[in-house]
Formats: sequence, structure tokens, C-alpha cells
Amino acid sequence: MIDLQSFISEIKEQNINMDAVAVIKDDALLALHRFSETIEHNVFSVAKSHTATAIGFAVDEGKLKLTDKPVDFFADILPADIDPRWNDVTLFNLLTMSTGHGTKHLMVVDRKMLREKGEKEWLTFAFTRPMAWGAGEKFVYGNLAPYVAGRMLEKAVGMTICDYLYEKMWKPMGVKKPRWDTDPAGHTFAASDLYLDIVDMAKLGQLYVSGGKYNGERLLSEEWVKAAGSKHYDTYVMNPGGYCADEEAGYGFYFWLNKAVEGSYRCYGREGQFVIILPEKNAVIATQAMNSNVEPILSAIWKHILPQI
Repeated sequence: MIDLQSFISEIKEQNINMDAVAVIKDDALLALHRFSETIEHNVFSVAKSHTATAIGFAVDEGKLKLTDKPVDFFADILPADIDPRWNDVTLFNLLTMSTGHGTKHLMVVDRKMLREKGEKEWLTFAFTRPMAWGAGEKFVYGNLAPYVAGRMLEKAVGMTICDYLYEKMWKPMGVKKPRWDTDPAGHTFAASDLYLDIVDMAKLGQLYVSGGKYNGERLLSEEWVKAAGSKHYDTYVMNPGGYCADEEAGYGFYFWLNKAVEGSYRCYGREGQFVIILPEKNAVIATQAMNSNVEPILSAIWKHILPQI
């Protein structure tokens, strides 16, 4: 078992607003502590990693390719004045936040505005956002890329991301279909607003740490797991609450690499939603919190939990 007491003590001493922590190794839950009564938690951008996984299932099935382009998928609704640089954007660019956009889009303020205006087709908004670079030139984090990628996935598989992931992953894992918010047209919002218990959230990490298997059963290809967790782009610090060194380690397919542990990577949702994947240890560390500065959470994990695994 893992002794979480020193971790818990540091979280309390630093007044970190934490909800839960879980540690899994060799498919066994070794530790679980809940700081609050919150069970189904908004995991924010951990949803992106779930979307990448859904895309991985579709790629494995031959329903999508990394070279597929959104302009081909949605040719019938493209704005007349679309930036020609969109013609070079591929699913790979969407998965790596390298579409060429210079700022974040489809964040909370944008989504609130679109709902208030009664806009049902959010792709129109996405395709009219100004671009600063060509496809592949630079990593810029935001919600536009995963939203467009999610829409491509839904068109390719003929169902919502939530329904598809339930069929391909959650059901085989024994997870009930979770709440995942949608846009006004009913499309799963691929970038955020997925609600999961911490143990169910950590199961995504189990899938990746096992190379695409869950409890010995192959669900996702090893090739996809490797590609998703590999560095494709350099990244930058973006945590509004304080400096976080692990944000500079690089980006895969909606997964962040960890600077503190070579060969490891994580799902990363705002306020401290983490699924840390440690392949060399066959272990997963998951946290749920509502703390604007995420660095103390990661530091406490590296200091108190990692040495015990």
C-alpha cells in the first residue's frame, strides 16, 4: 500500500483546495483519499485526453487518419472568407494544438457568448477565428482545436464522442456513461466539462500505462499510445496561479509530458485535475482539486508519493 499521510499533511498545511487523490499500480488501487464529498468532478481539460483516446480508437478502426483535414470534412459549411491557411490544417495539427491560431478560442467566455447569441453551429465560429501562423509552425493551447477534432470524430463514427467512448472504453472498464456537456446542437464538447469520479478518471491512465490494455484486454493500439504520449511540440508556462515547470516539458496528443519524471506524461485539467502516467513503474497517480496554482500539487506528488511507487 501507499502511505498518503505526508502528502495529505502538506496539502492541508498549504491550504490547497483538494478533492481527491488516487494511486494505482499494476492495475490495483493502492491508495485513495477524498478530501471532500465531491464525487463526480468536472475534470476540465482531462476531457481532451479522453477525446484523443476516442480519436485513437477511430484511427485504429481505419475511420480516421492523422492526415485528414477539417476543410474536407466540413466543406459544405466553410465560410466564404476562411483563411486559406486552414487548407493545410490536419487532424495531427488539431491534436497537437498547432493549427496556426495565435490565441485561445472557445474558452468559457466564447462559449457563453455563443450560447447567449443562440449560435448552434460552433464550427462557423471556429473557422472564422484569425490565424497568426501556418499549420504546424507553433503550439498554442486552446479549446478550438479539440472541438474541431471532436466534430471530425463524430462525423467519422456516426455518434457523439461520449457515446463512442462508452462503447469502446468505459463499458469494457465497467464505468457508467458519465455526464459530458454538449454544444447547443448536441455535439460533445471535446475540450472540457466532462464529469468523472477520480477512480474512473484514473482508468484512462491505466489504459495508457499498460500500452493500450485494460486488465489484460487490448482496447487501444500500442502505436497510438506511444504516439499520444510522445513529445511533438515545445510548450510554455500557462498556469495563471503560478510558475509550473512541468508545463515546459512538451506536448503529445492532448497529453502533457512531465519534466520531473523522464518518460512520463499526464492528462492536465485546470485547477489541479491530473492523471499522471508512469510507464516505467506501471503506475498512475490521479488528483482532483479546485486550486488555481497547480504547482504545489505536482510538487507534493513528486516529493511524497512518487518515491513510494
